[in-house]
Amino acid sequence: MEGASSSSTQPLAPSREHLGPPAASDVSAETLAAFGGDELRARVFHDKYALRDRDGNIVERTPNQMWRRIALEIASVEHPDRRAKWAENFYWLLDEFRFIPGGRIMHAAGNSRRVTALNCYVIPVKDDSIESIFDWMKEAARTYSLGGGVGTDISVLRPRGAPVNNAARSSTGSVSFMDLFSLTTGTIGQSGRRGALMITIADNHPDVLDFIKVKRNAEKVRYANLSVRISDKFMRAVEEDGTHELVFENERATLRRTVKAREVWSDLISGARDFAEPGVIFWDAVKRWSTSEYNGMGVVTTNPCSEIPLEPYGNCCLGNINLARFVRDEFTSSARVDWEQLDRALRYAVRFLDNVLDYNADRHPLPQHREASLYSRRIGVGFTGLGDMLVMLRLRYDSEPALAFADGFFERIKNVVYDESVTLAIEKGQFPGYDAGSHTSQAFVKMLCPEVQERIHRHGLRNVALLTVPPVGSGAALAGVTSGIEPIFDLSYVRRSESLSQEYFTVYHTLVREFMARFGIERQSDLPDHFVTAHQIPPEMRVRMQAAIQRHIDHAISSTVNLPHDAQPEEVERIYFLAWKSGCKGITVYRDTTRISQALALECEPCTVI
Repeated sequence: MEGASSSSTQPLAPSREHLGPPAASDVSAETLAAFGGDELRARVFHDKYALRDRDGNIVERTPNQMWRRIALEIASVEHPDRRAKWAENFYWLLDEFRFIPGGRIMHAAGNSRRVTALNCYVIPVKDDSIESIFDWMKEAARTYSLGGGVGTDISVLRPRGAPVNNAARSSTGSVSFMDLFSLTTGTIGQSGRRGALMITIADNHPDVLDFIKVKRNAEKVRYANLSVRISDKFMRAVEEDGTHELVFENERATLRRTVKAREVWSDLISGARDFAEPGVIFWDAVKRWSTSEYNGMGVVTTNPCSEIPLEPYGNCCLGNINLARFVRDEFTSSARVDWEQLDRALRYAVRFLDNVLDYNADRHPLPQHREASLYSRRIGVGFTGLGDMLVMLRLRYDSEPALAFADGFFERIKNVVYDESVTLAIEKGQFPGYDAGSHTSQAFVKMLCPEVQERIHRHGLRNVALLTVPPVGSGAALAGVTSGIEPIFDLSYVRRSESLSQEYFTVYHTLVREFMARFGIERQSDLPDHFVTAHQIPPEMRVRMQAAIQRHIDHAISSTVNLPHDAQPEEVERIYFLAWKSGCKGITVYRDTTRISQALALECEPCTVI
């Protein structure tokens, strides 16, 4: 998944005029002015997040209007005596994009249409039957129609060649139904928004090789992301060049066969290098560090971008702290994190997202979604703008000091977030699925500082899990910062969008413009070396950064390692093994030009910043 970089925009360079039409005139001058003339940010706001009436007319012109709407709506679930206070606190949180709620929250809060405020759900295929497959399609269609994305796992379905009890002699296999799932996703949308789908399969399912190769046909499974759930056992078999047993067994069918582990591995590596899919999820690591493996809350697959492993019908209640807003004296030797303000934002963000669960209780697509969301009260306090923060602190992304900073930084963050969930539990009650003995024995909880662990022992938690790193694509573009924990994508490039009313944008990184103006620099080549970009960073350092942060995230991280076009399969293999051994819960690589929709580097070097 390509990360959206922080940016300001200019008209396209003459050499790129053929790439797309000029900007549409429907973005008001007031909206454009609110974003300092930044066309991309203004259009993301106008096209995706500004509230519309039932006739489709824009009723918000500035982010301030959106923030006020969201703050009032999410505070509405508080006790009447506290609503005004929390509306103001939430407005502060949202102001200046300190916190960027998930896109569904921004769209749904105060919306008169029936839409969910939660980004994604897991919908299980309940069992190995035609009825369950078509039940899934019905439930997914309803979810898409209200604006939610879907994750599902097809490991429950019998493999190709297994016997069936109908007119056919044998099953066409689990993979054969993926096109039905994909077609449902591509067909059903909401407000012009196509659904999002993740399909996963276990590494020991007999159809895993078919699964890995299915999207090499460009006409197959067009509307889904794919990932394989990889076990430690499989990875060790690859290391040892051993065998791997493929097994399917239920009351209706049994199929077993043994393959060389490297046969599966080779296809995975080729798929990642040449087709950008499927991704891999290190499932044993996911389960080992999950905080919800009890009372029916055990995770079964992930949301479409893999940053939230979820239980059946579980949901993604997401919002992101914009780290770039919490640096003081940026670019100087006195640059530092404003911990007082960041601590405040983290605590407000926990309460904000917990409130969203109550606000959305009667807005879910399915009653099972409501039940799961209120039982576990799972939320995802996420993060964006790390790449900007590091530049502002004069830390080069691919340096040992940056890794050490990130480790200590997120160590502190996780304890603040968990501490606030305890405070909410005291005020509003523990999540209904909470069991003190089971929860405090979870490996991740044992990594919290002793003071927070003691508070959990005494008071419990409001939420079963709390932390994540989503890709934050459109939300980061809206705020003008780097997405998630990604580095700066490029100092300047042409960005292609499939979802905005303007297709191509020339993008200049906000910090580049700001730094050059402040220090009188005329050429990008004269920028200090901490302005490092994604394609300049060794892949190993990207993995190490992800692993350093993953230690402090109870869910998972969506991040993409950018590779040059000439990257060889051996490099992908090294990245995968490093990610597994470093404790990452998943890994995605993207080799330059694998997909046409990626950002396009500008042809002119260096670029003149106007």
